[in-house]
Amino acid sequence: MRPVTYLKDKFTELSVLKKMLIVFALLILVGVSVWAGYLVGSKQLSFKKEALSPKGTLISGKVEEPRNIANPINGVLFKKSEAAAWVNRLPISVMIENHIQARPQSGLSKAEVVYEALAEGGITRFLAVFLREDTKVGPVRSNRPYYLDWVSEYDAGYAHVGGSPTGQARVKEYGIKDLDQFYNSAPYHREPRVGIATEHTMYSSTDLLRAAAEKKGYKKEKEIPMWLFLDEKEIPKREARKDIFNINIGFLGTFKMDVEWRYNADTNSYFRFNGGDSMIDATTNTQIEVKTVIVQTVNKTNDPSGKGRLFMETIGSGLAKVFVNGAVVEGSWKKDSRTDRTRFFDNAGVEIKLNRGNIWVEIIPPGSPFTHS
Repeated sequence: MRPVTYLKDKFTELSVLKKMLIVFALLILVGVSVWAGYLVGSKQLSFKKEALSPKGTLISGKVEEPRNIANPINGVLFKKSEAAAWVNRLPISVMIENHIQARPQSGLSKAEVVYEALAEGGITRFLAVFLREDTKVGPVRSNRPYYLDWVSEYDAGYAHVGGSPTGQARVKEYGIKDLDQFYNSAPYHREPRVGIATEHTMYSSTDLLRAAAEKKGYKKEKEIPMWLFLDEKEIPKREARKDIFNINIGFLGTFKMDVEWRYNADTNSYFRFNGGDSMIDATTNTQIEVKTVIVQTVNKTNDPSGKGRLFMETIGSGLAKVFVNGAVVEGSWKKDSRTDRTRFFDNAGVEIKLNRGNIWVEIIPPGSPFTHS
């Protein structure tokens, strides 16, 4: 007897219930097979679609979100989801002092850019600008008029403790988003230390300052014009970088104001020393490290209010040297107005590209002790 005829006869002999069970089981088997085939096909189709996507990197069959949102101050690239927390923030700028009793300062390692210039008495003062990261900052000191020209480049909130008569008058004249401790005490506090004068003990934090700015109705009102930055492929490989490259600045003051930046070819960054000591951020307990150092020569005059106070001619043009990748690019700086961004050009008139990462701008008068090797 043929197998097919045999099976047909046996199936005929079965009860109606058994026949129904067999048919139901066959239907389930066919359904499972079809569904499995659909899943495999869909996964393959999805994988192919993701693999062909030009918008990101394929990892384990998924497209990684690209880093294409640049921090407008220091050029560091972030994912859109990462940038969402700060892209519409108001930048916060803080006056931080550099008196010996103020060291180690807090927060400077987190600033996207720091401007250092003479205040008076041969002592420098910092304007630190913060956008992305929040941190404790201080000691916070008083306002000087020429720092407002840098604050205005970012339309930033401005944290300080009082200031010179000229500086305070210009805060009002310029419409600066003022966070003066004299009139906004809530974000500030004192941290007394034995043997340290009171004026060196005022601190705050960028999150508290930002909250105070919001309470006063201060908001981001303009996009920050970006400097130009090197892409990764434009940065020299490790073997092409100099192992040793130091920058030394005297600032016309005492030894403890002397600044040295030491280049590290392995990290492709510059480490700061002040008065012969490593400059440490008290908040992170790490040495100040930046990707670009700019030395900008600016004429100085005396503030008519006296007490040894200065004016710096920050608007106009002058000489500049930009230090990136263990090398120096000689050229010039130009700032057309108080609110314009200061830009840096090589001797051919081409704007200089900086490294992405934290930046330090050293403002020195002509004739200041300054060498690099």
